Amino acid sequence: MEEITNFIHEYIKEDLAPGGRFEGKTVILATGVKHRMLGLPGENELVGEGISFCAVCDGAFYRDKTVAVIGGGNSALQEALLLSENCKKVVMVQNLQAFTGEEKLRQAVAAKDNIDAVFGTVVTGILGDDTLTGISLKNEAGETSELLVDGLFIAIGLIPENEPFKELAPLNDYGYFDSDERCVTPAENVFVAGDCRSKSVRQITTAAADGAVAALAACKYAE
Repeated sequence: MEEITNFIHEYIKEDLAPGGRFEGKTVILATGVKHRMLGLPGENELVGEGISFCAVCDGAFYRDKTVAVIGGGNSALQEALLLSENCKKVVMVQNLQAFTGEEKLRQAVAAKDNIDAVFGTVVTGILGDDTLTGISLKNEAGETSELLVDGLFIAIGLIPENEPFKELAPLNDYGYFDSDERCVTPAENVFVAGDCRSKSVRQITTAAADGAVAALAACKYAE
């Protein structure tokens, strides 16, 4: 392992310095995605200090506490349902007048006594200095209010950053690499792996699996 690490560091130092160039027989694009943010002051600073994006990862930290979920699509509904199993109360904040997720998920959320929904409302501010303490809200009538919560889960979508590579690997309508579980692209020496490609489940396990598939495919091509 040490020899491999030294080998990588040597190449990074000599060939991948700013303005440098590295040539190979194959390329694996693993650009990932970033979470769509609310764009509010103080938001970035409180990620990990009350602001989260994954109920599976962080939901247990809010057992018997109150949290808010921002969004109304499938992801937001699923997050709320998962959080409702541990949290005392879950408040969903949706900018539209109804959820946009699947009917089955909407019914499941409606059946939960500890999930409340606030429609036609947007988040206008983040409360808290070192730790999140709440959020500021504004509804369609222009009325403002504050909601005190222990945690905030933002579920308003993901942003792939694949545009610079669209000539190498075609993108679908949502900006993801249009590739299946084989991780191949129309360019026979270009492969993709992870959340950046079209898929139904974006988790670290599926990203790691993609890495193995893409690496083996790249090796096969190189050989």
